[in-house]
Amino acid sequence: MEAEKQFTTTTVDSDPDTHGEVVVNTKKMNAWQRFKDGFGPADVSHLDTEGLTPMEIAALKTANAPLNRGLKGRHLQMIAIGGSIGTGLFVGSGASLATGGPAALLIAYGIIGCMLLCTVHALGELAVAFPVSGAFSTYFTRFIDPAWGFAMGWNYTLLWFAILPLELVAASITVEYWNEQNGTNINPAAWICLFWALIAGINLFGVKGYGEAEFVFSIIKVAAVIGFIIMGIVFVCGGGPSGFDYDHYIGGQMWQSPGAFAHGFKGVCSVFVTAAFAFAGTELVGLAAAETEDPRRMLPTATKQVFWRICLFYLISLTLVGLLVRYDDPRLLNGSSNVDIKASPFVIAILNAGVKGLPSVMNVVIMIAVLSVGNASVYERSTHLRHFCRACLWSVRLHCCCFG
Repeated sequence: MEAEKQFTTTTVDSDPDTHGEVVVNTKKMNAWQRFKDGFGPADVSHLDTEGLTPMEIAALKTANAPLNRGLKGRHLQMIAIGGSIGTGLFVGSGASLATGGPAALLIAYGIIGCMLLCTVHALGELAVAFPVSGAFSTYFTRFIDPAWGFAMGWNYTLLWFAILPLELVAASITVEYWNEQNGTNINPAAWICLFWALIAGINLFGVKGYGEAEFVFSIIKVAAVIGFIIMGIVFVCGGGPSGFDYDHYIGGQMWQSPGAFAHGFKGVCSVFVTAAFAFAGTELVGLAAAETEDPRRMLPTATKQVFWRICLFYLISLTLVGLLVRYDDPRLLNGSSNVDIKASPFVIAILNAGVKGLPSVMNVVIMIAVLSVGNASVYERSTHLRHFCRACLWSVRLHCCCFG
């Protein structure tokens, strides 16, 4: 039978009793033994570390469980550019605009973006200098304390455990937009099962399936933001359809009336929460680096793309939103959830311009953004659980594997 096949592993020892001769130890290993040992770290004790620097030795010990490098450079580039573009930008920015105003929106997102840029570059340098096999919580263990690394790792893992069901429900809510338009009444549980099967099917193909899905999702999200930026510039210059709000030059009128700030300093502080949520998931670049071909060359390039994402896809698009939508528009606070496109300032700007059909297109983009986060949550928690499988005792490894 297949399970009874015997595999041979070979180790090379140097025995002083043999006067420098090489002794080859060969042992047979069945399929179950290979499966069980597959959850533990690879044995690198036989490697000669003489002549290596302390940094190289530390990197060798950290990266002692090589992963299947199924991600290509294009995958990492698109994850860096569009990985975290989601409902925090498309919908959540509406409530931020209402509570803080257009100037507060730019200030909060700009400050959080600068902090994130420093964090991602630091993570990129660590990932290049100390390549880890997946979970970057290893850095906490190495440079701070094992207890701190354990706590932060599980905290991060449990966070992504909660994200998947949340995003599945959110994706079903986006479909309600078309149910209201068509007068149909489909049970949301059916959509939840469908989206769950889709995400599960993607991740059955391993890291390559995740990379290809994120590549497509990111292209769609980036194209939507670029399209809105071009359209927003046309609207600000007065190129909208005749008879609607943007058929004349408006410039910075919204910054004068009703104004740049909604509630002063308090409004600026309230926007920081939404801004931090909107940038969540950027650390995926560092997490995916260990499974990327030639990470030492690809990762620095990918981390530099974060700057353009912050400036182009966040700050420029939000600047146009502030120029096109009044912060006292009651529709900004009419959303029933954080994925309700009726509260999206992007959709409100499109409706003010009188462009038909685009709200449905934006709803598709929001649904794709939600599914992208759900897909990333499976990859993130699986990678971290694999890290705990390697770090924990064997009694814990199997439980980690089952949940991963």
